Amino acid sequence: MATQQQQQQMEEPPQLISKIAESFKTLIPMLVGVLQVNIQSKDESPFKTHPTNMWVFVFSTFIYYSVAQGSVSLAVVSGSLSSVSLLSVLLPCLLGHLIFIAWAFVTIVVAYQVHALLIHNVCQKLHQMIIDIISKCHCQWFTPSNSFEQQRPPV
Repeated sequence: MATQQQQQQMEEPPQLISKIAESFKTLIPMLVGVLQVNIQSKDESPFKTHPTNMWVFVFSTFIYYSVAQGSVSLAVVSGSLSSVSLLSVLLPCLLGHLIFIAWAFVTIVVAYQVHALLIHNVCQKLHQMIIDIISKCHCQWFTPSNSFEQQRPPV
């Protein structure tokens, strides 16, 4: 019974994570609108002034809208990366770089929370495998054997 509940928890993402993934459907277009208003008075495109950030935005937004229905955790990661890359264009340079560092830490925490049960099960299986290997080797090393006497070469 407990195993079935654990499998359901692994298959169904937590409600909060799903809501976060959905929120990017509103946040990304809003940030695009703010960016459009911000660059109206400027001569250069953000693709010329911030090329890396803008291409990260394009690719992560493509991934977000492609996988939003299939993988909630990947939708959260790509949606947040898309939002952070646009936000970094709007912020001063140093703060724009710092927000990517914060994004990386938050992504690691969210990924761990989503997959904590899976990670825990894998660690338990790995631990059991190590114990099994050690116990097999331990038994082979310390069992008395007459084979040593039989292997001595004749003198």
